[in-house]
Amino acid sequence: MNLRHIDLNLFLTFEAIYTHGNLTLAARTLNVTQPAVSNALARLRDRLDDPLFVHAGKRMNPTPMAQKMIGPVRQALRLLQAGISAEEDFDPHASDKVIRLAIGDIGETILLPRLVAKLRQLAPLMTIQVFHIPRRSISRRLSLGEIDFAVDIPLLANTQLIHGKLMSDQQVCVVGRQHPLADKALLTLEDYLDMTHILVSSRPRGGGIVDIELGKVGVSRRIAVRLQHYQPAFHMIEQTNLALTAPLQLTRMYNCRTFPLPFEAPNLELQLYWHISADQTAANKWLREQIFSVISR
Repeated sequence: MNLRHIDLNLFLTFEAIYTHGNLTLAARTLNVTQPAVSNALARLRDRLDDPLFVHAGKRMNPTPMAQKMIGPVRQALRLLQAGISAEEDFDPHASDKVIRLAIGDIGETILLPRLVAKLRQLAPLMTIQVFHIPRRSISRRLSLGEIDFAVDIPLLANTQLIHGKLMSDQQVCVVGRQHPLADKALLTLEDYLDMTHILVSSRPRGGGIVDIELGKVGVSRRIAVRLQHYQPAFHMIEQTNLALTAPLQLTRMYNCRTFPLPFEAPNLELQLYWHISADQTAANKWLREQIFSVISR
């Protein structure tokens, strides 16, 4: 018998009938009607192909199969109740929860150091595991409970996922201090297009946000290097005359020269995603508060 084919609520009814030996008392305990208890018992009898209880006067006595089942059923119900109670009594400082987080390069660089520093103070026994997961797999991994949270751009459309804006940051042009244009007050569009650029993207092909915007006005920039992470890009501009377009918050971590983009471009926005099944759990709610509190939105 596969448990996926049985309504697990039926075992609550089974345990109540076994305890009281009476359908009326079982219904009163479960706060349902007696016909509802009778219907649940009939369904469980059908699924297990056993009467489970037989009438003996006013009492319903368990069959041998019911006697064999009651121990494991009660143990399973106790474990479930213990898990619920533990969640209700969630204590961050004593929790040894493993937090599994799917996050990309920007979030990992800006968010994680701040989050880890805060958790070391408030929840020193917690552990963080970070994964780089393809965007197409994030919804499934959250639904299966394989990860607790995901940080990504606002492109995940799934009714089972809840999200909140984590950060929105303007894009700026970045060059090394030795770049020929580093001393200019502002860049013109001609300056920007004359530069040779580094493109940072997790995708293997295609342009970024700024390339889409440039395409709208019929121009394009020259890409010399394509990378998947920003950290090597910032080290690269220190040693070359290449330019980089990056979120402003990220540039503040490096010794570089930044310029406003000489054209309109949308902010880079990151969302925090979690599954609807975890939305009301104490641990998830507490962790969301910490994540949102450590980053400027």
